[in-house]
Amino acid sequence: MIDLVTAGGRRARTPGVGLSGLVVAGVCLAACGLLRPAPAAASILIAPAVGVADIATVGTRVADPYTPSSALFENPAGLTAFDTFTTGGGLGLGYGRGRLETPTQAGVFSGTTTMWPLIPDFGLSIPYRDRWRFAVGLFGSTGYTLDFGPDPAHGIPSFFSETIVMAFPLGVAYRLTDQLSVGAEVQPLFGQLRTHFPSGPLQFVYNLSEFRYKINGPGVQGMVGLALRPNEQWAFGLGVRTPGMIWLTGSMPVPDARRQGVHCDLEMPTQVFLGATWRGVPRLALSGAVRFTNSSTLSSKIKYDLTPLASSGFIPDAHDEWKFGLGAEYAIREQTTLRLGASWASHIVGSKGESPLVADTDDAKVAVGLGQRLGHWVLDLTAGYTLEAERHIPPSSALFIPGAYSMQGGVIMIGLTHY
Repeated sequence: MIDLVTAGGRRARTPGVGLSGLVVAGVCLAACGLLRPAPAAASILIAPAVGVADIATVGTRVADPYTPSSALFENPAGLTAFDTFTTGGGLGLGYGRGRLETPTQAGVFSGTTTMWPLIPDFGLSIPYRDRWRFAVGLFGSTGYTLDFGPDPAHGIPSFFSETIVMAFPLGVAYRLTDQLSVGAEVQPLFGQLRTHFPSGPLQFVYNLSEFRYKINGPGVQGMVGLALRPNEQWAFGLGVRTPGMIWLTGSMPVPDARRQGVHCDLEMPTQVFLGATWRGVPRLALSGAVRFTNSSTLSSKIKYDLTPLASSGFIPDAHDEWKFGLGAEYAIREQTTLRLGASWASHIVGSKGESPLVADTDDAKVAVGLGQRLGHWVLDLTAGYTLEAERHIPPSSALFIPGAYSMQGGVIMIGLTHY
Protein backbone atom coordinates (compact mmCIF):
# COMPACT_ATOMS: atom_id res chain seq x y z
CA MET A 1 0.00 0.00 0.00
CA ILE A 2 1.06 3.28 -0.68
CA ASP A 3 1.10 6.48 1.17
CA LEU A 4 1.40 9.59 -0.75
CA VAL A 5 2.13 12.99 0.51
CA THR A 6 0.90 15.86 -1.35
CA ALA A 7 -1.99 18.01 -1.19
CA GLY A 8 -5.37 19.24 -2.06
CA GLY A 9 -8.68 19.83 -0.52
CA ARG A 10 -11.40 22.40 -0.21
CA ARG A 11 -10.98 26.06 -1.00
CA ALA A 12 -8.82 27.71 1.64
CA ARG A 13 -10.38 30.71 3.35
CA THR A 14 -7.18 32.35 4.47
CA PRO A 15 -5.28 35.50 3.62
CA GLY A 16 -3.19 35.42 0.46
CA VAL A 17 0.32 34.03 0.43
CA GLY A 18 2.73 35.61 -2.02
CA LEU A 19 5.34 33.96 -4.19
CA SER A 20 8.08 34.63 -1.68
CA GLY A 21 6.45 32.28 0.83
CA LEU A 22 6.39 29.48 -1.72
CA VAL A 23 10.00 30.10 -2.64
CA VAL A 24 11.21 30.05 0.94
CA ALA A 25 9.34 26.79 1.46
CA GLY A 26 11.06 25.29 -1.54
CA VAL A 27 14.48 26.42 -0.38
CA CYS A 28 13.99 25.01 3.08
CA LEU A 29 12.06 21.84 2.30
CA ALA A 30 12.94 20.58 -1.15
CA ALA A 31 14.80 17.59 0.24
CA CYS A 32 12.19 16.54 2.76
CA GLY A 33 11.14 13.32 1.11
CA LEU A 34 14.16 11.07 1.21
CA LEU A 35 13.20 8.35 3.71
CA ARG A 36 11.05 6.29 1.38
CA PRO A 37 11.99 2.60 1.40
CA ALA A 38 8.44 1.93 0.39
CA PRO A 39 5.22 3.84 0.08
CA ALA A 40 4.49 5.13 3.48
CA ALA A 41 1.19 5.84 5.09
CA ALA A 42 1.12 8.73 7.54
CA SER A 43 3.79 9.90 5.20
CA ILE A 44 5.81 8.80 2.23
CA LEU A 45 8.73 9.14 4.59
CA ILE A 46 8.43 5.78 6.36
CA ALA A 47 7.54 2.45 4.70
CA PRO A 48 4.47 0.68 6.16
CA ALA A 49 5.68 -2.86 5.36
CA VAL A 50 7.82 -4.88 2.94
CA GLY A 51 6.79 -7.96 0.95
CA VAL A 52 3.63 -8.66 -1.04
CA ALA A 53 1.91 -10.92 1.53
CA ASP A 54 2.96 -8.77 4.49
CA ILE A 55 1.61 -5.63 2.85
CA ALA A 56 -1.76 -7.44 2.48
CA THR A 57 -1.81 -7.74 6.27
CA VAL A 58 -0.38 -4.18 6.66
CA GLY A 59 2.82 -5.26 8.39
CA THR A 60 1.18 -7.02 11.34
CA ARG A 61 3.13 -10.30 11.07
CA VAL A 62 6.03 -9.13 13.22
CA ALA A 63 5.99 -12.45 15.08
CA ASP A 64 6.02 -14.68 11.98
CA PRO A 65 6.72 -12.82 8.71
CA TYR A 66 5.64 -14.43 5.44
CA THR A 67 8.93 -13.91 3.58
CA PRO A 68 12.63 -13.38 4.36
CA SER A 69 12.49 -9.77 3.09
CA SER A 70 9.64 -9.06 5.52
CA ALA A 71 11.61 -10.55 8.41
CA LEU A 72 14.61 -8.40 7.50
CA PHE A 73 12.39 -5.31 7.55
CA GLU A 74 10.47 -5.92 10.80
CA ASN A 75 12.10 -8.60 12.94
CA PRO A 76 15.20 -10.66 11.95
CA ALA A 77 14.37 -13.28 14.60
CA GLY A 78 11.40 -14.22 12.39
CA LEU A 79 13.87 -15.85 9.99
CA THR A 80 13.78 -19.00 12.16
CA ALA A 81 10.24 -19.63 10.86
CA PHE A 82 11.77 -20.71 7.53
CA ASP A 83 12.95 -24.29 8.08
CA THR A 84 14.09 -24.80 4.48
CA PHE A 85 16.04 -22.83 1.94
CA THR A 86 13.60 -20.00 1.15
CA THR A 87 13.86 -17.33 -1.50
CA GLY A 88 11.50 -14.95 -3.22
CA GLY A 89 10.62 -11.42 -4.09
CA GLY A 90 7.98 -9.11 -5.38
CA LEU A 91 7.30 -5.97 -7.36
CA GLY A 92 4.68 -3.33 -6.75
CA LEU A 93 3.41 -0.44 -8.82
CA GLY A 94 2.07 2.42 -6.78
CA TYR A 95 -0.11 5.35 -7.73
CA GLY A 96 -0.48 8.53 -5.77
CA ARG A 97 -2.29 11.78 -6.32
CA GLY A 98 -2.14 14.83 -4.11
CA ARG A 99 -3.77 18.22 -4.20
CA LEU A 100 -3.01 21.60 -2.68
CA GLU A 101 -5.24 24.66 -2.55
CA THR A 102 -3.70 27.83 -1.22
CA PRO A 103 -4.49 31.52 -1.73
CA THR A 104 -2.07 33.67 -3.69
CA GLN A 105 -2.07 37.31 -4.72
CA ALA A 106 -3.80 36.32 -7.98
CA GLY A 107 -6.51 34.16 -6.38
CA VAL A 108 -6.54 30.55 -5.24
CA PHE A 109 -3.85 28.20 -6.55
CA SER A 110 -5.08 24.62 -7.00
CA GLY A 111 -2.22 22.26 -7.78
CA THR A 112 -1.92 18.52 -8.19
CA THR A 113 0.93 16.04 -8.34
CA THR A 114 0.93 12.42 -9.49
CA MET A 115 3.53 9.72 -8.95
CA TRP A 116 4.02 6.12 -10.08
CA PRO A 117 6.66 4.55 -7.80
CA LEU A 118 8.07 1.06 -8.28
CA ILE A 119 8.43 -1.03 -5.11
CA PRO A 120 10.79 -4.04 -5.35
CA ASP A 121 11.81 -6.52 -2.67
CA PHE A 122 13.91 -9.70 -2.53
CA GLY A 123 14.95 -12.04 0.27
CA LEU A 124 16.91 -15.25 0.75
CA SER A 125 17.05 -17.34 3.96
CA ILE A 126 19.54 -20.20 4.32
CA PRO A 127 19.23 -22.72 7.21
CA TYR A 128 22.43 -23.94 8.84
CA ARG A 129 22.64 -26.81 11.36
CA ASP A 130 18.97 -26.59 12.34
CA ARG A 131 19.23 -23.59 14.71
CA TRP A 132 20.93 -20.97 12.50
CA ARG A 133 19.50 -18.87 9.67
CA PHE A 134 21.48 -16.55 7.43
CA ALA A 135 19.73 -14.11 5.13
CA VAL A 136 20.28 -11.39 2.56
CA GLY A 137 17.71 -9.05 1.10
CA LEU A 138 16.86 -5.96 -0.87
CA PHE A 139 13.99 -3.52 -0.65
CA GLY A 140 13.35 0.09 -1.53
CA SER A 141 11.52 2.34 -3.94
CA THR A 142 12.12 4.45 -7.00
CA GLY A 143 10.03 6.98 -8.86
CA TYR A 144 8.83 9.18 -6.01
CA THR A 145 8.42 12.65 -7.50
CA LEU A 146 6.76 15.79 -6.18
CA ASP A 147 5.95 18.44 -8.78
CA PHE A 148 3.14 20.99 -8.23
CA GLY A 149 4.04 23.72 -10.70
CA PRO A 150 4.45 25.79 -12.57
CA ASP A 151 1.41 28.06 -12.69
CA PRO A 152 2.44 31.42 -14.21
CA ALA A 153 -1.06 32.86 -13.77
CA HIS A 154 -0.61 32.63 -9.99
CA GLY A 155 3.10 33.42 -10.11
CA ILE A 156 4.07 29.93 -8.95
CA PRO A 157 7.24 28.41 -10.47
CA SER A 158 8.16 24.75 -10.69
CA PHE A 159 9.17 22.82 -7.59
CA PHE A 160 10.56 19.35 -8.24
CA SER A 161 11.94 16.55 -6.07
CA GLU A 162 12.75 12.93 -6.93
CA THR A 163 14.15 10.39 -4.49
CA ILE A 164 15.51 6.86 -4.40
CA VAL A 165 16.32 4.85 -1.27
CA MET A 166 17.47 1.23 -1.29
CA ALA A 167 18.39 -1.11 1.58
CA PHE A 168 20.57 -4.25 1.34
CA PRO A 169 20.20 -6.04 4.72
CA LEU A 170 22.40 -8.92 5.90
CA GLY A 171 20.79 -10.88 8.74
CA VAL A 172 21.35 -13.80 11.07
CA ALA A 173 18.95 -15.58 13.47
CA TYR A 174 19.43 -18.28 16.08
CA ARG A 175 16.84 -20.52 17.75
CA LEU A 176 17.75 -20.53 21.46
CA THR A 177 14.97 -22.99 22.31
CA ASP A 178 12.00 -24.45 20.48
CA GLN A 179 10.01 -21.41 21.67
CA LEU A 180 12.49 -18.51 21.63
CA SER A 181 14.63 -17.09 18.80
CA VAL A 182 16.87 -14.06 18.45
CA GLY A 183 18.12 -12.21 15.38
CA ALA A 184 20.28 -9.32 14.26
CA GLU A 185 21.23 -7.60 11.03
CA VAL A 186 23.27 -4.84 9.49
CA GLN A 187 21.57 -2.80 6.78
CA PRO A 188 23.72 -0.99 4.18
CA LEU A 189 21.75 1.83 2.54
CA PHE A 190 21.91 3.99 -0.57
CA GLY A 191 20.02 7.26 -0.96
CA GLN A 192 19.65 9.85 -3.69
CA LEU A 193 17.83 13.16 -3.99
CA ARG A 194 17.44 15.12 -7.22
CA THR A 195 15.71 18.48 -6.92
CA HIS A 196 15.32 21.96 -8.31
CA PHE A 197 13.48 25.02 -7.00
CA PRO A 198 13.75 28.82 -7.37
CA SER A 199 15.95 30.75 -4.97
CA GLY A 200 13.34 33.48 -4.42
CA PRO A 201 14.50 36.24 -2.05
CA LEU A 202 17.94 34.64 -1.84
CA GLN A 203 18.45 35.60 -5.48
CA PHE A 204 19.29 39.11 -4.33
CA VAL A 205 21.69 37.83 -1.68
CA TYR A 206 23.64 35.35 -3.81
CA ASN A 207 22.79 36.41 -7.39
CA LEU A 208 21.45 32.88 -7.88
CA SER A 209 18.13 32.24 -9.66
CA GLU A 210 17.58 28.61 -8.65
CA PHE A 211 18.93 25.67 -6.67
CA ARG A 212 19.41 22.61 -8.88
CA TYR A 213 21.42 19.59 -7.74
CA LYS A 214 21.63 15.86 -7.10
CA ILE A 215 23.08 14.43 -3.90
CA ASN A 216 23.60 10.76 -3.09
CA GLY A 217 25.63 8.47 -0.94
CA PRO A 218 25.85 5.37 1.26
CA GLY A 219 24.46 4.74 4.71
CA VAL A 220 24.08 2.10 7.38
CA GLN A 221 21.61 1.03 10.05
CA GLY A 222 21.17 -2.00 12.32
CA MET A 223 18.38 -4.11 13.80
CA VAL A 224 17.79 -6.75 16.47
CA GLY A 225 14.76 -8.90 17.20
CA LEU A 226 13.04 -11.56 19.34
CA ALA A 227 10.44 -14.16 18.35
CA LEU A 228 8.50 -16.16 20.95
CA ARG A 229 6.24 -19.09 20.04
CA PRO A 230 5.04 -20.51 23.38
CA ASN A 231 2.52 -22.89 21.76
CA GLU A 232 0.83 -23.64 18.45
CA GLN A 233 -1.77 -20.93 18.93
CA TRP A 234 0.36 -17.89 19.74
CA ALA A 235 3.42 -16.13 18.35
CA PHE A 236 4.92 -12.85 19.59
CA GLY A 237 7.56 -10.69 17.95
CA LEU A 238 9.70 -7.67 18.81
CA GLY A 239 11.97 -5.81 16.39
CA VAL A 240 14.13 -2.77 17.16
CA ARG A 241 15.85 -0.78 14.42
CA THR A 242 18.80 1.21 15.72
CA PRO A 243 19.63 4.82 14.79
CA GLY A 244 21.47 5.08 11.48
CA MET A 245 22.86 7.54 8.96
CA ILE A 246 22.99 8.23 5.22
CA TRP A 247 25.83 10.48 4.05
CA LEU A 248 24.58 12.49 1.05
CA THR A 249 26.93 14.68 -0.96
CA GLY A 250 26.92 16.49 -4.28
CA SER A 251 27.42 19.88 -5.84
CA MET A 252 25.58 22.56 -7.79
CA PRO A 253 26.53 25.51 -10.01
CA VAL A 254 26.68 29.03 -8.60
CA PRO A 255 27.58 32.38 -10.24
CA ASP A 256 31.09 33.08 -11.57
CA ALA A 257 31.34 29.55 -13.05
CA ARG A 258 31.87 28.04 -9.62
CA ARG A 259 30.31 25.02 -7.94
CA GLN A 260 29.37 24.68 -4.28
CA GLY A 261 29.20 21.53 -2.24
CA VAL A 262 25.84 20.30 -0.91
CA HIS A 263 25.86 17.94 2.07
CA CYS A 264 23.40 16.21 4.38
CA ASP A 265 24.23 13.71 7.12
CA LEU A 266 20.73 12.25 7.24
CA GLU A 267 19.89 10.72 10.64
CA MET A 268 17.76 7.58 10.31
CA PRO A 269 15.30 7.20 13.21
CA THR A 270 14.95 4.40 15.72
CA GLN A 271 11.93 2.14 15.19
CA VAL A 272 10.23 -0.39 17.48
CA PHE A 273 7.93 -3.11 16.08
CA LEU A 274 5.71 -5.19 18.39
CA GLY A 275 3.24 -7.79 17.12
CA ALA A 276 1.29 -10.96 17.90
CA THR A 277 -0.39 -13.69 15.82
CA TRP A 278 -3.20 -15.99 17.06
CA ARG A 279 -4.25 -19.29 15.46
CA GLY A 280 -6.99 -20.47 17.79
CA VAL A 281 -9.47 -21.38 15.04
CA PRO A 282 -8.84 -23.82 12.18
CA ARG A 283 -7.87 -22.10 8.91
CA LEU A 284 -7.85 -18.65 10.53
CA ALA A 285 -4.96 -16.52 11.77
CA LEU A 286 -5.42 -13.07 13.30
CA SER A 287 -2.54 -10.64 13.79
CA GLY A 288 -2.02 -7.23 15.31
CA ALA A 289 0.93 -4.88 15.57
CA VAL A 290 2.01 -1.48 16.79
CA ARG A 291 5.04 0.47 15.60
CA PHE A 292 6.79 3.49 17.06
CA THR A 293 9.16 5.61 14.96
CA ASN A 294 11.32 8.23 16.61
CA SER A 295 10.89 10.45 13.54
CA SER A 296 11.09 13.65 15.58
CA THR A 297 14.89 13.20 15.32
CA LEU A 298 14.78 13.95 11.58
CA SER A 299 16.38 17.33 12.11
CA SER A 300 19.46 16.78 9.95
CA LYS A 301 20.71 19.88 8.15
CA ILE A 302 21.07 20.25 4.39
CA LYS A 303 24.16 22.45 4.13
CA TYR A 304 25.39 24.60 1.25
CA ASP A 305 29.07 25.60 1.31
CA LEU A 306 28.75 28.99 -0.42
CA THR A 307 25.11 29.89 0.31
CA PRO A 308 24.79 29.14 4.03
CA LEU A 309 21.54 31.11 4.41
CA ALA A 310 19.79 28.38 2.41
CA SER A 311 20.85 25.64 4.87
CA SER A 312 17.84 24.17 6.67
CA GLY A 313 16.52 21.33 8.75
CA PHE A 314 15.62 18.15 6.88
CA ILE A 315 12.07 18.14 8.29
CA PRO A 316 10.90 21.20 10.22
CA ASP A 317 8.48 20.42 13.04
CA ALA A 318 8.93 16.64 12.76
CA HIS A 319 6.83 14.46 15.10
CA ASP A 320 7.15 10.86 16.25
CA GLU A 321 4.97 8.35 14.41
CA TRP A 322 2.62 5.74 15.87
CA LYS A 323 1.21 3.05 13.58
CA PHE A 324 -1.47 0.46 14.53
CA GLY A 325 -2.60 -2.42 12.35
CA LEU A 326 -4.86 -5.50 12.28
CA GLY A 327 -4.58 -8.38 9.82
CA ALA A 328 -6.37 -11.63 9.06
CA GLU A 329 -5.56 -14.74 7.04
CA TYR A 330 -8.09 -17.40 6.06
CA ALA A 331 -7.42 -20.64 4.16
CA ILE A 332 -10.21 -20.76 1.58
CA ARG A 333 -8.86 -24.07 0.37
CA GLU A 334 -5.82 -26.11 1.28
CA GLN A 335 -3.70 -24.31 -1.32
CA THR A 336 -5.43 -20.89 -1.38
CA THR A 337 -5.21 -18.17 1.28
CA LEU A 338 -7.12 -14.90 1.58
CA ARG A 339 -5.51 -12.01 3.47
CA LEU A 340 -6.98 -8.74 4.74
CA GLY A 341 -5.53 -5.79 6.62
CA ALA A 342 -6.27 -2.31 7.91
CA SER A 343 -3.98 0.21 9.61
CA TRP A 344 -3.78 3.77 10.87
CA ALA A 345 -0.69 5.91 11.39
CA SER A 346 -0.22 9.39 12.79
CA HIS A 347 1.29 12.17 10.70
CA ILE A 348 5.00 12.89 10.96
CA VAL A 349 5.17 16.47 9.68
CA GLY A 350 3.73 19.09 12.02
CA SER A 351 1.72 22.13 10.95
CA LYS A 352 4.81 24.34 10.97
CA GLY A 353 6.55 22.02 8.51
CA GLU A 354 3.70 21.29 6.09
CA SER A 355 4.43 22.48 2.54
CA PRO A 356 3.99 21.43 -1.09
CA LEU A 357 7.21 19.39 -0.94
CA VAL A 358 6.72 17.75 2.45
CA ALA A 359 2.99 17.41 3.06
CA ASP A 360 1.67 14.76 5.41
CA THR A 361 -1.61 13.57 6.96
CA ASP A 362 -2.79 10.92 9.36
CA ASP A 363 -3.02 7.76 7.32
CA ALA A 364 -5.66 5.01 7.03
CA LYS A 365 -5.02 2.01 4.80
CA VAL A 366 -6.93 -1.08 3.70
CA ALA A 367 -5.50 -4.04 1.78
CA VAL A 368 -6.51 -7.42 0.39
CA GLY A 369 -4.30 -10.23 -0.85
CA LEU A 370 -4.49 -13.76 -2.24
CA GLY A 371 -1.86 -16.48 -1.92
CA GLN A 372 -1.83 -19.59 -4.11
CA ARG A 373 0.52 -22.50 -3.41
CA LEU A 374 1.88 -24.25 -6.50
CA GLY A 375 4.02 -27.12 -5.28
CA HIS A 376 7.08 -25.57 -3.62
CA TRP A 377 6.10 -22.13 -4.93
CA VAL A 378 3.64 -19.56 -3.59
CA LEU A 379 2.20 -16.86 -5.83
CA ASP A 380 0.97 -13.75 -3.96
CA LEU A 381 -1.19 -10.90 -5.25
CA THR A 382 -2.01 -7.79 -3.22
CA ALA A 383 -3.98 -4.59 -3.75
CA GLY A 384 -4.04 -1.72 -1.28
CA TYR A 385 -5.61 1.70 -0.96
CA THR A 386 -4.84 4.71 1.18
CA LEU A 387 -8.04 6.55 2.07
CA GLU A 388 -8.12 10.22 1.13
CA ALA A 389 -7.19 12.45 4.03
CA GLU A 390 -7.03 16.21 4.34
CA ARG A 391 -5.37 18.78 6.57
CA HIS A 392 -6.13 22.49 6.81
CA ILE A 393 -3.17 24.60 7.84
CA PRO A 394 -4.21 28.09 9.05
CA PRO A 395 -1.87 31.08 8.78
CA SER A 396 -1.48 31.13 12.57
CA SER A 397 0.37 27.79 12.55
CA ALA A 398 1.77 27.57 9.01
CA LEU A 399 5.51 28.01 8.71
CA PHE A 400 5.26 29.02 5.03
CA ILE A 401 2.09 28.05 3.16
CA PRO A 402 -1.38 27.80 4.71
CA GLY A 403 -4.14 26.01 2.83
CA ALA A 404 -5.78 22.63 2.32
CA TYR A 405 -3.60 19.56 1.76
CA SER A 406 -4.94 16.13 0.83
CA MET A 407 -3.60 12.83 -0.51
CA GLN A 408 -4.75 9.43 -1.67
CA GLY A 409 -3.25 6.49 -3.53
CA GLY A 410 -3.05 2.77 -4.09
CA VAL A 411 -0.76 -0.09 -5.02
CA ILE A 412 -0.91 -3.41 -6.83
CA MET A 413 1.75 -6.05 -6.18
CA ILE A 414 2.82 -9.51 -7.32
CA GLY A 415 5.27 -11.80 -5.56
CA LEU A 416 6.71 -15.29 -5.88
CA THR A 417 8.33 -17.31 -3.08
CA HIS A 418 10.00 -20.74 -3.18
CA TYR A 419 10.11 -22.89 -0.03
